[in-house]
Amino acid sequence: MSGRLRRVAAVQRSRVARRPGRGVDDDARLPLRLLLGQAVTGVVLGVVWWALTRSPGPLLVGEPVVTTSLAYPVARDGTLAVLGLALGAGVGVLVLRRARRQPLLLLAGAVCGALAGSLLAAGTGAALPPSDPADPLHVSVTAWGVLLLWPLAVCVVVLVVTLASAVVDWVREPRAEPGKGTPGA
Repeated sequence: MSGRLRRVAAVQRSRVARRPGRGVDDDARLPLRLLLGQAVTGVVLGVVWWALTRSPGPLLVGEPVVTTSLAYPVARDGTLAVLGLALGAGVGVLVLRRARRQPLLLLAGAVCGALAGSLLAAGTGAALPPSDPADPLHVSVTAWGVLLLWPLAVCVVVLVVTLASAVVDWVREPRAEPGKGTPGA
């Protein structure tokens, strides 16, 4: 009976392995899915950014609510920066967890996707009404460097965690004592 159960389990495993979207093919498509997923997330982020900055409250511009025309662009760019940093950190963790084969390809897909997502977020926020740039409620990016924070956060998270794990591995590595077992000592 146990031999029959083993054969059934082996057949089921082979069916799952041959199913499209599973196994090795899944790892090969992951960078593309990460790129496209972040692009779609960029559109959603643009809508969220637009909704948050239409009428900035005390959370965005301080208490009491500052009504100068200079405070609104800073609050809008700051909101996009914080949202981009949060998404970038999340994508960086995802890259670290899923990087089995071809980690550099996955990182490149993540960084390109983050750049595309931030550009789409800025474009989506600016395209929503009111679209007249002279209108004070118009949402647009004034500090264009903010768009680089999402891809930068992905890179920084991957770099810091990779560096920390390399240092931990280096420290834990056993070293031979001088004079014992080392050639030439």
